[in-house]
Amino acid sequence: MKRSVAVLGAVLSTAMLAGCWDREYLKDLNLAYSVGFDLTKDKKIKETVELIIPPESEQSGTKNEIHIAVGPTTRGSSNELRARVRGNMRVLKNGVQVIGKDLALNGLKPPMDVNFRDPDNPSSNVRLIITDGEASDIIGQKEVGELKIGEFLVQKIESLEKMSLFYPPETMDTVFKALKDPGQDFALPYIGLEGKEIVAKGVALFHDQYFTGELNTEDSIMLVLLKGRSGDNARFTKKIDDGPLRGNISFNVGKKKVKRTFKVMVGKNGEVHVQLNIKLKGLIEEYTGSHPLTEESIVRVNQELSDILTRQARDVVRSLQKANCDIFGVGRELIAYHNRIWRQKDWSKEYQEVQFHTNVQVSIINTGIIQ
Repeated sequence: MKRSVAVLGAVLSTAMLAGCWDREYLKDLNLAYSVGFDLTKDKKIKETVELIIPPESEQSGTKNEIHIAVGPTTRGSSNELRARVRGNMRVLKNGVQVIGKDLALNGLKPPMDVNFRDPDNPSSNVRLIITDGEASDIIGQKEVGELKIGEFLVQKIESLEKMSLFYPPETMDTVFKALKDPGQDFALPYIGLEGKEIVAKGVALFHDQYFTGELNTEDSIMLVLLKGRSGDNARFTKKIDDGPLRGNISFNVGKKKVKRTFKVMVGKNGEVHVQLNIKLKGLIEEYTGSHPLTEESIVRVNQELSDILTRQARDVVRSLQKANCDIFGVGRELIAYHNRIWRQKDWSKEYQEVQFHTNVQVSIINTGIIQ
């Protein structure tokens, strides 16, 4: 009898529960699909948000609205936005955040702090992008073709990752980890406007939280390869000046795995040397020369391309050092394996004195349709 009474009490108690007291209906929400941040002339934060408005009926589709607000801080501008839009604004579907160049030059930590700390803000799949103008100009495009601007930006970044302009994907999570690591810097996708067209400009280089330099699109691909990575494709077009082989050659080195040697060494006087070599296997996709690509001539093409890409790789490394961007994590290696030397160095100044020894070896393994 006591057991029956206990069971009955449990059933009645369950029936009296109120259910999901904190639930929200999608029809009552305005979902932010893309967000942009800029620094105004008077050092305030301008926030631009693309809101997806739920359809009014099953037959109608969603719409997007662009809203802009200015505040003394990121949270302040967000509060101003929420006061202006109808309904509640949530960022749980946010896929991309665009940062204006002026704001990136002044540092990412202050404006991004609330985004990193707020548990309501997604971070693991949110792409961070730098624009050479204002983020409001990018998101203000509203639509590109049939795509809403947030969808377009996510798809564009994913396609450029497959082309090895930047890889692996950088998200708010990965950037936060890099900001907390004194021995590792990072780079972010860099875009801009040409007329009304959104174009890839390469990558924006960072030291600590500050935007310090940039690489163009082709050098961005080389940077990805020097990291030992690649997307689905990694294409170059180079000019061959070797006598009868003279002509332009387009080749893809992204189909095969990159073989990489990366070794950090410390000399007797504390100088840091880095051996950075990569071996690439390429497929020729186009060749404008008149000389046939025989087995003998392929050997000469391999040497020519190896020399060309080695010079490019060394230029990329010099650009990284000029921007003080330790994207390879040389400092991380010193922390792990040469900690005494690391503690003696002012890495923000001495990274630029690291001696890199960089070489690229290219082997053409397929000439495609070329006879």
